[in-house]
Amino acid sequence: MRYVADAGQMKEIDKRTSQELGIPPLVLMEKAAERIAGCAAFMLGGGRMPDGVEIYGNPVIETAKDTLSVHECMVNGVPGGNNLLAGKRVLAVYGAGGNGGDAIAAARLLKLRGALVHLLAADKGQAASLTAQELLIAGQCGLEGYIFPESEKTGNTLDFSAYDIILDGIFGIGLSREVAGEYRILIERINASGVPVLSIDIPSGIDAGSGECLGVAVAATCTVTFGEYKVGQLLYPGAAYCGKIFLADAGFVPELNRRVLAEGKYRYLIYEPWEILRLLPKRVPHSNKGSYGKVLIYAGSANVSGAAYLAARAAYQCGVGLVKLLSPQECVDVVRRMLPEALYGVVSGSEDYEFFLREVSWADIVLAGPGIGTGFDASKNLEKLISAAGEQKKPLVLDADALNILSAEADTACGADGGMQGRIAWFSKKLPEYTVLTPHPKELSRLIGLSVGNITQHFIDTAKQCIYNNKLIYVLKDARTIVACGNEIYINCSGCDGMATGGSGDVLAGIIAGLGAGEEILLASRAGVFLHGLSGERAQARYGERSMLAGDLLEGMRDCLTGM
Repeated sequence: MRYVADAGQMKEIDKRTSQELGIPPLVLMEKAAERIAGCAAFMLGGGRMPDGVEIYGNPVIETAKDTLSVHECMVNGVPGGNNLLAGKRVLAVYGAGGNGGDAIAAARLLKLRGALVHLLAADKGQAASLTAQELLIAGQCGLEGYIFPESEKTGNTLDFSAYDIILDGIFGIGLSREVAGEYRILIERINASGVPVLSIDIPSGIDAGSGECLGVAVAATCTVTFGEYKVGQLLYPGAAYCGKIFLADAGFVPELNRRVLAEGKYRYLIYEPWEILRLLPKRVPHSNKGSYGKVLIYAGSANVSGAAYLAARAAYQCGVGLVKLLSPQECVDVVRRMLPEALYGVVSGSEDYEFFLREVSWADIVLAGPGIGTGFDASKNLEKLISAAGEQKKPLVLDADALNILSAEADTACGADGGMQGRIAWFSKKLPEYTVLTPHPKELSRLIGLSVGNITQHFIDTAKQCIYNNKLIYVLKDARTIVACGNEIYINCSGCDGMATGGSGDVLAGIIAGLGAGEEILLASRAGVFLHGLSGERAQARYGERSMLAGDLLEGMRDCLTGM
């Protein structure tokens, strides 16, 4: 597990690194500048990735190998003159804050290594003390500087496209306002240049806490960030603006970082692939079908059988010993031919409570919702199934039509215009603790009464609202799926756009239920969304994003688990 920081947490880490450990801010800035210069040199073809830098490769985070430090990239260790960056043109665009100081210091190091470097101030305002100090040092080292837009007015218009790389140090993680005026023009000029851009910490214009684009943002080729990954780098649209992410060692102490992040009101986290493998249920030689859990699935209807099949097969492919599908006879007849390995129970209309008590007592985990419809019988059966699962303390996963039924019930109980917190509190009272809800944005809109646009624009804040003062698990599906429970928010970074097709959610629900038969349900939810996304990536590699069907995820899943 790896913690991810929001803007406030990273600022606290920065402050306490200096106050508690005594590391001067200028030392941190110079160390960051070395990493920035090394990454810029790597992008320019003037060296290999510097030590202390990890490359974020979606979804795999791997430590860069075969590395050289920024000084080792020089020829014979001699700065300037005959070295690997001779003739390379660098434009460092800086603002008044700390990111500006990082950009200026990195520009100085690149000049000392032979690059032709120009500085461009984003405005003529007074720089912060450290940035002003770096600017003074840079001037004494002979760097030429310009001020935007003053350079335009005096006829010294810079041709941004004439450079080999642009360093973006305009704004940092503290930006919270809309980008406007001359700043907007400057960012648009950078984006229109066609030149590779290395953003420092986060692309200017992206909210580090949410990934929101604040009007306009730098479209970076790569982003070099320090200390920890930032929430806004992992969520869209911010993730799309970051390009390749380099996590660099700038002198922060990991133990202090973890302490600060663990103290936060909310903890944001990601898993690395090797950790996900440890969450998958283990197989042992001396075992039988009863050793690997039993999943009960209430899914499908007379006219909808695909959702039931996808969910049931996905659960089975997780390694579950037995899967039983409860569905109307018409659906059972179809799915039985496609999945003869499963057990089947026929649901005829509205069943009595004893029927569901018996079925739930057989299972280790219950999944309900895919394709059941929202009619009277489905609603009554779902209510009884939820009660039976709660009475017997069996983990429960609710997806698709189960969520739509709950939304309609909340309309009645809370009023169609009932407040979001009132609706969320009602779900918390109605559902057993640690019930898993798996809505996509439209389903979540119906559940909590927020518009889809509001949800997608403020995705991380919506997750916080959902988990406030309750013990439900929300799997909020989107391009970056979030699993939220208690005060922990897991951001899943596996997946691909080929998964944007009907039935993908049914596969995910089956995976979570399948893993939940042998693992604690919150961990199963996190591992499930990762495995689901990774299966999509494998399927896309085989079939292409346009040709993918939800069923292809099952083949991709087999590829993943075979390799594991």
